[in-house]
This record gives sequence, C-alpha cells and structure tokens, in this order.
Amino acid sequence: MGSGVYRLGVFIVVYSKQGNKIEYLVLKRKLHWKGWEFPKEGLNENEKEEDAVRRGVKEETGLNIIGQIKKFNVNGKYRYPKKLPDRPGFIGQTYSLYAVEVGKGKIKMDSHEHSAYDWLEFKEAYERITRQDQKRCLFIVNSSNVYNKFRRLITKNGILIIGGKDENNNEELIKQVSPDEYVFHTASAGSPFVNVKGKANAEDLREAALFCARYSRDWKKNHNDVEVHKFLGKDIFKSRGMKAGTFGVKKFETIKVKKEDIERFNG
Repeated sequence: MGSGVYRLGVFIVVYSKQGNKIEYLVLKRKLHWKGWEFPKEGLNENEKEEDAVRRGVKEETGLNIIGQIKKFNVNGKYRYPKKLPDRPGFIGQTYSLYAVEVGKGKIKMDSHEHSAYDWLEFKEAYERITRQDQKRCLFIVNSSNVYNKFRRLITKNGILIIGGKDENNNEELIKQVSPDEYVFHTASAGSPFVNVKGKANAEDLREAALFCARYSRDWKKNHNDVEVHKFLGKDIFKSRGMKAGTFGVKKFETIKVKKEDIERFNG
C-alpha cells in the first residue's frame, strides 16, 4: 500500500460488574471487515484521547460510564486491509488502550458499523474477538480487574506477572498459584512472592526475576546484586507454625540478578 499516514485512535474495553462477575462487551463488525471486536474510535482534529473515549462509548453503546476512565500504558498501530474510501489519506490507525466500566444494559449500536453485540465473560470474549492485538488488550484489562489487589507487570511478550505487597498479600497470592506456574522469591527474607501467569519463555522469566528483585528488602537495603529463587507452585508447602506470608519450598533454582539490570528495570 506504500507509505502513508496513520489515523490516531483509541481502543475501548467496555465491561460491566455484577458482584464478582465481570462481563465484556463485544461488537460484531460489518464495516470494512467482518469479525468481533470491542469499541474503538478515531480521534477528531484536536480531540483529546479521553474525550474520544467518552464520545465512542456514547456513540457505540449508548451507555453511561461509571467512575473514572482507565488508561493503560499500551499503544500500537495496524494497517487497513485495503484502501478505505471514507478514510482518504490514511493507511491504518494507531491506538492507545483504555477501559471503562458501565452499567449493563441494552446497547444502542451504530448500525452502520456493527450488526450485533454480546456480553461475555473473559474466556468467551477472548475466544470471540477476531484480532490478536485486541485479544492482548482484553487480556491486559481483565488482568487489571481480576488481580488488582497485587502488583502487576505485563511482559514485553504479553505475559502477566503478579507480586505480593506484604505478608498477608503474599499469602493470598500463593493460594491462587497453579501447580505448574512459576513463582519467584529472593534468597533473603523480605521479598514479595512473584507469580508468572500462564506459559512463559526465558525472557518472561527474566523479567519476573527482575520484578521480584526490584521490590525486595534485599535491594532496598543493599542496592547490590540480588539472589532470586525460581520454583514451581507444586513445590511450595506450608507447615504448621509458619507465620503469614512464609512458605517452604521443596526445590528451587537460584538466579543472580545483577545490580545494573535492576537499576535499568522499569517494571
């Protein structure tokens, strides 16, 4: 398609909460391409992103936003599949990720762009959505909603890492770890337990080790290399008499996290 300009835009993950249940709004696209997506909006000239989010939610759902608009540090761009007569001069669109909570209700769709809608829990919504970039964005928003009591990091590869904030928070974190998931803790006492959710590669595990070291008492006290232990959920045990946030580990691998890497780490 050659070189050209990308239209500025936002992705808007719209969700509704009922007790512990979270449902996400997905729309069936019919304009320009066919598939399922969540709302997105192009920016008008001189329009701020949050104003575009408010306008997009109103135009594509008719619902009112509850509370604050959430902005995520996630950006990207995609090319249009073909030249679009109604987007002259543009070859694609950029996006910044936002999420909003709404009261669940009947959707007033823009029938020019969409032909149907559905409210789905995360797993179904993730499977229904067509585009991979939107799947990743939905995963990030859902992770924020479900694991908001923990520290969180999304790796460069899109893997979620969660960390405890104190001993009681560590206790909660370990309770939700799956047997085959990786967990990190510093060799010295006073570290958050850090859990890698899902399948991770070597790069993701390195980020998890850095994340663990960065928030440890060892680093805050000494500002030097930090020794971190990596182990599986199935190797963690709790004996009677162990205080809150303290666990035993049957076997582990030791990783030395370098001072200079921790200093450069922005997680």
